[in-house]
Amino acid sequence: MKLLLDFGNSRCKWALLNNAEFSDSGVISYADNEPLLEGVRQQLPLVGISSIHIVSVLGRQLDAQIAEALAPYEYHFYQSKIAAHGIKLAYADAGQYGNDRYAALLAAHHTSIRDKLIIDCGTAITIDGLTAEGNHIGGLILPSYHSMLLALSKDTQGLPVVQTGSDAQLFSKSTTDAIASGSLLCLQQGLQAIIQQMKQHLDDCEIIATGGNRKHMLAALSESYTDMPNLVLQGLVFLAK
Repeated sequence: MKLLLDFGNSRCKWALLNNAEFSDSGVISYADNEPLLEGVRQQLPLVGISSIHIVSVLGRQLDAQIAEALAPYEYHFYQSKIAAHGIKLAYADAGQYGNDRYAALLAAHHTSIRDKLIIDCGTAITIDGLTAEGNHIGGLILPSYHSMLLALSKDTQGLPVVQTGSDAQLFSKSTTDAIASGSLLCLQQGLQAIIQQMKQHLDDCEIIATGGNRKHMLAALSESYTDMPNLVLQGLVFLAK
């Protein structure tokens, strides 16, 4: 049994891989009041694991802590590559390209034979273009909904901290609703416009969406998309081979 781990900025997603199939999966949020690995390791299903396969965006210091916590087990960290696994990155420096984005590209490439846009709506929003041949043509990074709300409260005087909102209201009747709706509409409409422009550079383009906020962020999208919530973990399946 293999354990697959996706260490993102705010949570760890895991899955158990048994004979090339997921047998179980889960999500562990990082607690603010305890060391990162202390809470995560206690919640991981480590019994009967033969090897652990990891992508992480947490940086060298925290990756070293992960390695120390998992030291009794055979573990493997995977990094972005300029040209490997059927993918050729547009970036000149693979170290600048997120390991989770790379795993998502890999999964998308092996899942669909079409040109595609991969949209990951997590702590940040990333959009990447990938041809059917596996050529990455580049992408964008956008702030998440939560990041936009937080920035307004930090960089202005007198505006409240807004955690989230419901459906966007074009004419809001309170400052809180105005902030929540303005930020949400900015992202939803911005994503719609970006996607339409990017599709002009791809043929027969499929949209693949992942990340915990994907349905909220893509609610205004005028076309369908393929919903793949475990895209990064599915990329790890190929890497773990």
